[in-house]
Amino acid sequence: VQNGNKILGEHENIAIGKAMSGDTDADARLVDGDVLSIRQLSGWSGISASVSVIGEVVHPSTYGIRDGERLSSVLRRAGGFRPDAYVFGAVLDRVQVREFAEKNRQDLIRRIEGGENLHFKAEEAGLVGAALQQQQQVLTALKNQTPSGRLVIHISPDINRWANTSADVELRAGDTILIPKRPTFVLVTGQVYNGAAMSFSPGKTAGWYLQQAGGPTNLADKGNIFVIRADGSVVGRGNSGSGLWRGSVQSAKLEPGDTVVVPEKFIGSSAWKNLLSVAQFASSVAITAHIAGIF
Repeated sequence: VQNGNKILGEHENIAIGKAMSGDTDADARLVDGDVLSIRQLSGWSGISASVSVIGEVVHPSTYGIRDGERLSSVLRRAGGFRPDAYVFGAVLDRVQVREFAEKNRQDLIRRIEGGENLHFKAEEAGLVGAALQQQQQVLTALKNQTPSGRLVIHISPDINRWANTSADVELRAGDTILIPKRPTFVLVTGQVYNGAAMSFSPGKTAGWYLQQAGGPTNLADKGNIFVIRADGSVVGRGNSGSGLWRGSVQSAKLEPGDTVVVPEKFIGSSAWKNLLSVAQFASSVAITAHIAGIF
């Protein structure tokens, strides 16, 4: 404030949040020479420590995070979920997870290209060509795959129910949180006669969706069918049981955004088949995570 030839300093605290929301009583009028300072809260990290919240939240944006801040806190700051949010399919993408997935991908490519454990008995010599073709198909899928940085989380629309529990993960700089819209489909992929995205039908099982896709082909590894849930978790791979429609996988009721994967039956030694199965599984998980980001 200028008083004659003197300039008198005066400090006034402003409730900036209320002012920004349109509260005229909290909104101070500024004049020439005033200085508006917005201090950083103690305990907050630098500008690089931020996360992105995108999709079906009230205020999608980039948010600075404090050391140790958790998922529930940031989602609340984002205003919570919009009415059409599909929280059960939420995706938390983390740089460190993506880097780990890329390292595993490169290792799988190296091992498959090296033909490790690709051994045949004399009577199986005629299968070498088919095995090499499978090898090339798996390699092509791996090389075209974008590594997923998805960290599986289990949250629900009511943030209060899981806040400060084991589901309330601690965030890291660079995390991206995607809240998708509710999907209307279940995906059936792999060795089926008509792989496709199918309209979701409440209460239907994986076996029912497989039937709608024409069932597994002759090349299907029927004992290792698995389901990738919308939240990224996997059901049924490697569980015991025989018969196409038996076991927890085929009887599992599916939800919107779930994916049924029917893997291919590989040729060769047990170690070789296991290697290709791991590669095929990794590709399926990465593709599903990519689809979650699109829809």
